[in-house]
Amino acid sequence: MENIDLVVPWVNGADSAWLSQKGQYVPENRSSNSDTFYRDWELMRYWFRGVEKNLPWIHKIYFLTWGHLPAWLNVEHPKLQIVRHEDFIPAEFRPTFSSNPIELNIHRIEGLSEQFIYANDDTFFIGKLEPEYYFKSGLPCDCLCLRPITEACEDGFGHVLWNNIACINRNFSMADCMEESDEKWFSELYPDEVMNLNRTCSMFRNFPGFRDEHLPIPFLKSTFEEVWEKENRLLRRTSSHKFRSNEDVSAWLMRYWRLVKGEFVPRVPEGIALTVSEPVDVLRDAILSAKNPVICLNDSLDGIDFEDRSRYIRSLFEIIMPEMSSFELY
Repeated sequence: MENIDLVVPWVNGADSAWLSQKGQYVPENRSSNSDTFYRDWELMRYWFRGVEKNLPWIHKIYFLTWGHLPAWLNVEHPKLQIVRHEDFIPAEFRPTFSSNPIELNIHRIEGLSEQFIYANDDTFFIGKLEPEYYFKSGLPCDCLCLRPITEACEDGFGHVLWNNIACINRNFSMADCMEESDEKWFSELYPDEVMNLNRTCSMFRNFPGFRDEHLPIPFLKSTFEEVWEKENRLLRRTSSHKFRSNEDVSAWLMRYWRLVKGEFVPRVPEGIALTVSEPVDVLRDAILSAKNPVICLNDSLDGIDFEDRSRYIRSLFEIIMPEMSSFELY
């Protein structure tokens, strides 16, 4: 089996030095609500516990950071590689406080394997997964599901989706891609919902968009290198932004790129994406029921008691993963 690495970004939104630098670049029209997404829910321990327990086959974990680290983290762990932004993001793009430039430059990490999984710090591996769930025969495993973009372009997220798909349509013909990889567009593994969406959307002239799972994504480093070669100006523009911009593309572009080229093995996704503001019974069932091996707990702007909800979620993780991992000092 070829090496499979795991890449995770982390930020401590309460770090005074980080806040000071960030304050030097914050534009006047930037919404203060965006600071919500830098909050630390103190769940990173369970991210590592899940990886050690359920993905023991991971070769290296690349921990991406502006410079701060959890005090409890065992930085001497043989599988752990601490990677600061200056270690892989070109100087002309630093500092950045946006996830998009960080993600688009991942391929520059020294020593990163050709096969790697990108997992945000709000995704947790709570069930066993084999390497073949993410990679087979040197290709990422994925589900190609066409879905027209319906997100509004009010908060910037919709703009990024449109920018991603515009880039794909600029480089590829949907009819040609479908003809070349028909068996991957209409795999017998896919559920009816996916098959129906693909059949309906296949009548469109251009790619209308893709369904995105807010879960860990398998990538090939060579895909990043290819897209940088083909769309250098576009990726440089996004990488130059200190904060998220309506002109951005995201790392999902890399996923779409390999999907339309047929560089993947079909599979059915296993996992669930929720927000931390879901009703407590929904969160309890998702974490304790073991129905899904991966869960995403995305931050939310909804009016919840941050401290209370953080304690509650930690108590659920303590039930299913109470033992310290070797990545923890205490």
